[in-house]
Amino acid sequence: MASASEKRPELDDRTSRLLDEAIDLVIRRQNAQENFVTLQTISAWRGRSAEHERVWQCVAEAHGLSGAALAEPAKPRLTRRNLVLAGTLGLGAGVLGAWGLPYMRLRLQADQLTATAELLPVELRDGTRITLGPASAIAMPDHGETRAVRLLRGMAWFDVAPDPTHPFVLELNGGVETRTAGASFEVSQDAGVVNLAVARDEVELIGTSRYGIGAGRWIRLDTETGHPETGSRDGAMAGAWRTGMVVAEAEPLETLVARIARWLPGRVIVADAAIGRARISGLFDISDPERALEAAVRPTGGRLRRVSGLLAVISSV
Repeated sequence: MASASEKRPELDDRTSRLLDEAIDLVIRRQNAQENFVTLQTISAWRGRSAEHERVWQCVAEAHGLSGAALAEPAKPRLTRRNLVLAGTLGLGAGVLGAWGLPYMRLRLQADQLTATAELLPVELRDGTRITLGPASAIAMPDHGETRAVRLLRGMAWFDVAPDPTHPFVLELNGGVETRTAGASFEVSQDAGVVNLAVARDEVELIGTSRYGIGAGRWIRLDTETGHPETGSRDGAMAGAWRTGMVVAEAEPLETLVARIARWLPGRVIVADAAIGRARISGLFDISDPERALEAAVRPTGGRLRRVSGLLAVISSV
């Protein structure tokens, strides 16, 4: 079980600048294997601080360019575009549509990161248990006495250890967050929509408005418009994806596709906006995620086509 004792800083402007510098140095190293000045420049840059070295290791690991790989002959000539592309291809299933540089930025922010179809149990120091869903990432910002986690991407299940004096705060994208004294619930962020379903106790969802969601209830919030949808569901169905089922209730196909696609390698693109807006309900068995995706698309009259091993397209023709 993973530990959440280490915290990584937010990706500020300085770290972003270091990331760009590290990529440029990798390119220079690959294109000038025997250049003494380049080697000395890299060595000096890495030695400036622990942060410089951490960013260098992230870039090297992400692109498979550490160790012996950096010592191989430099052919063909490496460019920034090729480096990002190579890193994307090398990362394969772990990227799930986040290309090159955005993925590396995510790695620098995340304390825990999962690949395609991977579920990761995480236990916090207060006893809170998390199951991080596939192609997802979380960070544990240091907010003093407040128990806090940030869901950077994807989906997760939370079984929060009760503590009425210290609320558990889950930070989401789009300025949205949840608070609870101790509840069990699932959250996903798919195509700009936050989905929250509660199994035990109550969770407060805070965006432009505040919503109290009790056990057996769910809410779907569009982070761009602030529009909420709510409903009832057996609390036992919250987090059903942990045992192989994805649940949808009158959900836009676009958000459902984004969730199921976390069990598939590569990218899934909804090429028809009208199909993407179609509402879908049902239970989808993700032991065979491609069949689950086809079942989700079928009621819309759309078609799922596999363009390559790493790209699928949903369209009307």
